[in-house]
Amino acid sequence: MSNRREFVQAAATLAAGALAAGKWQLAWAFAQGPRLAKFIQPLRRVGGTGGIPLAASDGTRVRAGITADHYSLNLEQFEDSLHPGLPNATRLWGYRPGNVAAGSNRHLGGVFIAQRGAPIQVTATNALPSRHIMPVDASIMGAEKAQGANHAAVHLHGGFVPWISDGGPNTWFDPAGGYGASALDPQTGANIFKTVNPSLAPGQAEYFYPNHQGARMLWYHDHALGITRLNVVAGLASAYVITDSYESQTMTVGYDVPGPLDARTHYLVFQDKNFVAPETAAGDPGWFRVLPQSRPGDLWYPHVAEVAEDKKQEQPPPPHPSVVPEYFGDTMLVNGTVAPFLVVEQRQYRWRMLNACSSRFLTPRLVYAQGSSGVQATEPRRNEAGPAFIQIGSDAGFLPAPAMLNGPQQPQFLLAPAERADLIVDFRNVPAGAVLILYNDAAAPFPSGEAGNDYYPGNPWTPSSVPGSTPNTRTLLQIRVVARQGAADAPVRLPAGNMQNPWDAPYIVNQQPGVPTDVPPGVPVRRLTINEAEDEYDRLIQMLGTDQPVAQPSRHGTAFGRAYADAPTETVNHGSVEVWEILNLSADTHPIHFHLVNVQILSRRPFSVMQYRGGGAHLQGPAVAPDANELGWRETVRMNPGEATRVIMRFDLPDGLPFTVPASPRTGGHEYVWHCHILEHEEHDMMRPLVVN
Repeated sequence: MSNRREFVQAAATLAAGALAAGKWQLAWAFAQGPRLAKFIQPLRRVGGTGGIPLAASDGTRVRAGITADHYSLNLEQFEDSLHPGLPNATRLWGYRPGNVAAGSNRHLGGVFIAQRGAPIQVTATNALPSRHIMPVDASIMGAEKAQGANHAAVHLHGGFVPWISDGGPNTWFDPAGGYGASALDPQTGANIFKTVNPSLAPGQAEYFYPNHQGARMLWYHDHALGITRLNVVAGLASAYVITDSYESQTMTVGYDVPGPLDARTHYLVFQDKNFVAPETAAGDPGWFRVLPQSRPGDLWYPHVAEVAEDKKQEQPPPPHPSVVPEYFGDTMLVNGTVAPFLVVEQRQYRWRMLNACSSRFLTPRLVYAQGSSGVQATEPRRNEAGPAFIQIGSDAGFLPAPAMLNGPQQPQFLLAPAERADLIVDFRNVPAGAVLILYNDAAAPFPSGEAGNDYYPGNPWTPSSVPGSTPNTRTLLQIRVVARQGAADAPVRLPAGNMQNPWDAPYIVNQQPGVPTDVPPGVPVRRLTINEAEDEYDRLIQMLGTDQPVAQPSRHGTAFGRAYADAPTETVNHGSVEVWEILNLSADTHPIHFHLVNVQILSRRPFSVMQYRGGGAHLQGPAVAPDANELGWRETVRMNPGEATRVIMRFDLPDGLPFTVPASPRTGGHEYVWHCHILEHEEHDMMRPLVVN
């Protein structure tokens, strides 16, 4: 089966003042995954025997009077059984903390539990093999080494850290002692990681995390130039949880919120994957030419880009392997296992969700299964809703007030790639013996969607989807409700008034639910753009840019798009406050992630894509307030097609460090980035520098 995407390029060509609107297609070879029985293995918990390993400190480091707990982290290839129906354990790349024995890695392993104000120092050792387990497109900047693409960069997503510990794209390191252009000064030979650890060995990187943030769930993942999407799909990702005294207060009698490692707290990390099957040799013979060592049960990833017939004579053919516009797997994993089940009592639970998919948005909600046993228990009864969600936190900590989701007359819960959500789910009134399904039907790509990316029984575009088995992207998790043991839970509640954690920075503006917020007097507004066009091989490409046309566009079809390697345009001063108004000229919703800073969403407002020429925004209609669960701090923000999204941020830098932070040898300032967190977009080429002076 081939997976096709159409894009009508009218807006981009009008904005460029170039060709008339044209219609074109992209397709790539597709390998259908095997059928695997759903809900036959339990959800892996964080910690405990057989669970996702917790990272543990192996000592302390003291410098300039500051003590940090030290951790060792090894980047390795390993195998893990993700479903008993796969013929082989799956080969993965991942993080193994020093307290886990070699050979005992588990997918998503190395979860950190940190305390606010207690710094952590991490020595990361790159022991990845010379050949990648994913197909590498050497035409992408940073991936030129192709056969030896095993460089890595550990990014603490959402962390407030010095730039030398941010894990940015050009701070990569490899096993042979090679370092990226921002990690090694070409003039002096100074290695930025030795600022933290002067005795660092080749093939290692050193990171210092101050943890000057309130309670929240962060995550860390690879961010290496040119192969971020491949490294993350291969498994280089895990969770990083910060807790504090405010969260401890919510855990006390009278509030009764389950704590970070309480038995009633479940971490739910969602990923969509494909697996190599015996049929892959027939459906995608090119796969084994690229990766001859691959075997059934390993991960599969799309690697062929094609252009429409009327485009094939205009440009050279795309390279093979090739980057693709998006990746939508056909099989859902939760906590590193395929379609698991979870047993809950008639109690209240805390669910901390992370959408770790490359491109897929999710709309998780509870519905009852068609029955309580057999195949009927694996399939949803979509018209009978289960318990609603109460969201108490997002990717930057506690919300100003709880948000009600998925109930009658309530908004539907939406989780974009890289977003996290902290939820309370109440099963007290669900009958014992009931079976529910955590269900998703978000369009892919979002919001328009294509039927071939939506795997479920009865979809004519996915004939391999049958009841009781994968492929299926709609049924995420099965929940089996059993009778409560022991005393009943006290009702969960939160401290009265504004819930903002006192350990977080004060909000820049006061947001009112349902009311858009104006730009504060005197705050400058920086207008930026999201663009969609074609690259030199006529492949779909997404780019960020300013609102000023570039003199010589690096990509045709867009007047504003700038490559990551182009000169920085988002250069700001330490301590300054700005509003960024980001206009989405593309066809997709993009989850835009900001390194270093948290932002507040002021408003969204439609604008005329067809009339936009830069400068003035051609705004149309009234401004719209952010959703209730988008209030407060954010670091990943959904930007919808045809809308101008305004966010406000303050560019503070971490202080109280035990070392002096050097300037970037590449940019001359504190070097961060902002980008789309659809990983295929980020790397081709939807990422720009953010330089703080």
